[in-house]
Amino acid sequence: MTADPILTLAWLTLAHLVADFVLQTAEMVADKSSHGSRAWRGLLAHGIGVAVCLVPVVLAFGVPGLWVLVVVTASHVAIDRGKVLLTRSAEARALADAHRRHEGRAPAAGLGRAWTPIPATFFLLDQVAHLAVLALAWAIWLAGAVPTATWASGVGGLLGGRDLAAIHDVVLAGVVIAGLLIANIRAGALFVAILVRPFEAAKESGLTEEGPADPRRPYEAAAAPVAAPPTAAPPAPAAAPPAPAAAPSPDPAPAPAPPEPNHVPTPARVGATIGVLERLLIVTFLLAGADAAIGFVLAAKTIARFRQLDDRDFAEYYLLGTLASVAVAIATGILARAALA
Repeated sequence: MTADPILTLAWLTLAHLVADFVLQTAEMVADKSSHGSRAWRGLLAHGIGVAVCLVPVVLAFGVPGLWVLVVVTASHVAIDRGKVLLTRSAEARALADAHRRHEGRAPAAGLGRAWTPIPATFFLLDQVAHLAVLALAWAIWLAGAVPTATWASGVGGLLGGRDLAAIHDVVLAGVVIAGLLIANIRAGALFVAILVRPFEAAKESGLTEEGPADPRRPYEAAAAPVAAPPTAAPPAPAAAPPAPAAAPSPDPAPAPAPPEPNHVPTPARVGATIGVLERLLIVTFLLAGADAAIGFVLAAKTIARFRQLDDRDFAEYYLLGTLASVAVAIATGILARAALA
């Protein structure tokens, strides 16, 4: 009995999402984006993560699953290396163009006004390439493959006499929903951040999915306060006679404890959370067939920022992040609805 091809493809997609957006740490990303042996060390670590996520496919299908693991892992490393090199070149060209236009020095955490959509485009193409390789490997080796006898007997013993059709539907729904959560919480936030990152102001303005921390000045850092003009100092009062020294207290009172810092969430964290909730609501409405309710989410978000939209810089930043976030939610929601149908 052959395995359900849709469930197999959904498992492969989930394995890719886990490897790219759950197991891949910020240190791995920094290593991959560096030079020399450190870059290859990061790529190797990420490749191992991809292979680990595909081990269940090998256990389920044997030699065909092993071919999928080898091809997908090798191609993943090659695609990621190409994306790093292309992104680095695109950012360097954008920064050089900005310098030629005399737009000032780039901030420490971004490209400033040297904005370009190319890095975000490469991010999308990178994901499309990974999924295309997965789909091709699935079509060649797994679409009509039969699970190994060991895997089939193990699954059969685990399920016993339960309704296999009902369990299949539950497992497929769980795999699709898990993929949706990763795609809209992790991948979606990363895509929007890459798209709007070049607008980030130096040091003091936080990066959000909706706009900079200070919407009035989205590009420049806050100006230093202007010093007040010097004035003549008033005459010093006459020195008072020294007070007699007080006798030391046998039990001095303890010094008051310093006040607790006021922990306020940064605009970057608040904006990212708003973007995640927005995408999850849109996906929920799509799966429930309530497509018209998506407009209420966008309307509520726009009303909250209505007065700030008079600032053209902020409005463009806000629109860019919102459209990218909504596009991710709608695309993943439509794919999930088709898989569950």
